[in-house]
Parts: sequence; structure tokens; C-alpha cells
Amino acid sequence: MRRILAAAAFAASSIACAAGARADAIADFYKSKPMTLSVGSAAGSGFTIYARLISRHMPRYIPGSPNIVIENLPGASGLRHMDHLVTIAPKDGSTIGLLNPSVAAAPLLTPDLAKHRSDKLAWIGSANSEVSTCMFWPHVNVTDVEDLKKRELIIGGSGAAGSSGIGAEALRAIFGFKWKIISGYQGSADIMIAGARKEIDGACILLMSALRAQYWEQFQRGEFKILLQMPPGNHPDLPGVVNTIDLAQNDEQRQALEFIYGYWAFGRPFAAPAGVPADRLQVLRAALKATVEDPQFLADSQKIGVSVDYMDAAELERRVKAIESTPPSVVAKVRALVPAHQSP
Repeated sequence: MRRILAAAAFAASSIACAAGARADAIADFYKSKPMTLSVGSAAGSGFTIYARLISRHMPRYIPGSPNIVIENLPGASGLRHMDHLVTIAPKDGSTIGLLNPSVAAAPLLTPDLAKHRSDKLAWIGSANSEVSTCMFWPHVNVTDVEDLKKRELIIGGSGAAGSSGIGAEALRAIFGFKWKIISGYQGSADIMIAGARKEIDGACILLMSALRAQYWEQFQRGEFKILLQMPPGNHPDLPGVVNTIDLAQNDEQRQALEFIYGYWAFGRPFAAPAGVPADRLQVLRAALKATVEDPQFLADSQKIGVSVDYMDAAELERRVKAIESTPPSVVAKVRALVPAHQSP
């Protein structure tokens, strides 16, 4: 019996030592170099606001407490960033990305532009869910959906693969809006400048997190108005604003809208390149969860007006795969709605 107890104690001690050695190795790795958090949009975007907030708090929950450096890689509605993360970023856990969630649908909608599917990524989690909106500037004097159907408007968008371009094209086709869509803007900051200069009349690009964190005062002053919000749900800060899902007249239209905008249910998805060592990936997932539950982080997020709605890696992956499994008939109908884009 003594020998059995001694053997068990030795085994437990060995396991503890091995676990401690692994933890020390992870800490040694992360304290030896700064981490990079890459973002697939411009420096003034809502995505970058989240990235900066995460980068201030997440190091406390990573062994070695590395500094996190933000790298902006805008272009093609996040596809340039996706390509960088998959093909160039190191696969050692030193680089993670905050992706545009539209990359989940891009391989189906724009396969000529989207080079990679989600199996090239290791999901870490998502920090919130989003509601996308369509905004319009006062110089065009539109007040409701009927005005949108009657007026010829110039709508600004970002890349051809994102919801601001594809979504606007689909809305035009589904509801008969007389919109001329100009794509190629680098993000919401460029769109806001273009609208203020009267280069464009509206845009379907502004997310509620960006509206609350960056443009709430302008919205309250009437410098622009929100006339449409998108699936997956109605936002409590937009009472009375029509949701496009309620304008749909049949299942085909509803399926198209849910496919185009459904990925905003995981509005701030974080991922590493596939191939990151499992122990480091586990640390990153735990660190993100701990960060978004941290009282100081939550206080800071409330202070700057951004929402937090955490989704773990398993649920995020499940939802991405659900989008990737959209019936081909639905995808084909949406693609048929979306002609080639024009660039400014």
C-alpha cells in the first residue's frame, strides 16, 4: 500500500511539475516579445476602438503580460486582413486578429475575391454582437422608407465583399430602392467625411457600437438620421427605426437578408492563424473571456459607449459553419442580386 501511495504521489508531483513547466514556457514566450493584434479596417473604425480597448486589458490575463500592438490592415471589407492572417502572420500565438465577420460569408458571395475559408483560422471568441444600419444626411431630405423608394440616392460603401456594399446592392434589388452605389471607402470614418461633404447621400455601413462610441452626439444633433436597421435583431437605442426583415414580403427575401447580415451576431470575432500551438491557443481563449468579464474593462467599455456580448470559440465556430452551410439556392439568389461594384 505504501508503494502504491508513493507511486501515486510521485505521479501527481510529476504532472504538477509538467503543468508548471508548460505555464512557465508560455510566460517566457509572451514576455519575450510584444503581441500583435491586427484589425481589418482603418484606424478610425469601430473595430479599432474595440481592439484598443482589448489591448489595454487583455495582457493582464496572458502569462508574461505582453504588450499588444495594434496593426491596421484595411481593404476589401476585411479580406486583405484575412489573407494576411492566414498566409503571413506567424502561427506561434504572437499575432491574433480582430476580423470583419463578413469574411464568413465572403467565400460564398465573392469566391473570386475570398481566398480562404474559416478552416484556416483558430477562433478565440467574439466580444459583442452588432446591429448594422443605413444612415442618411439631411441634405437629401428623406424621412422614411417610402422616401427611400422614390428618391434617387448615392450610397457609399466599403469593399465589394462586405455588407456595406453587398448589403446595399441587395437592399436596392429586394426593395426597389433607386440607389447608385459607390464602393471603395476605407471605413466608417471616410464615409462620414464623404457624407458631410455631400459626396454621398447615405450609407449602410454604420454599426451600433460605432454609432454609440463615435457618433452619438452628431446623431442626437440631427447631423444624420438612421432610417433602417438590419437583422439579426432590433436595437433598443433605435426605437421606431424599421428593421428590413419586417419589410420582407416572402421567405426568399427574409432568407437573403438573414444570410447577408446574420454574421453580425458575432460582431467582433477574434482569431489566430490555424496552427498555433494548442496550449497557447487555450491561453488566448481564456484571456479573452477573462478580459470581457473584467470589471475594469466593463467600466471602460461603458465609459466610451461600446457594448459587450461575449461568445466563446465553440459557439463562434458553430455559427460561422452555419453561415458556410447556407443552402446554395439562397446563396445563388443573393449573388444574383449583386452586380459588380463601382469605385470612387
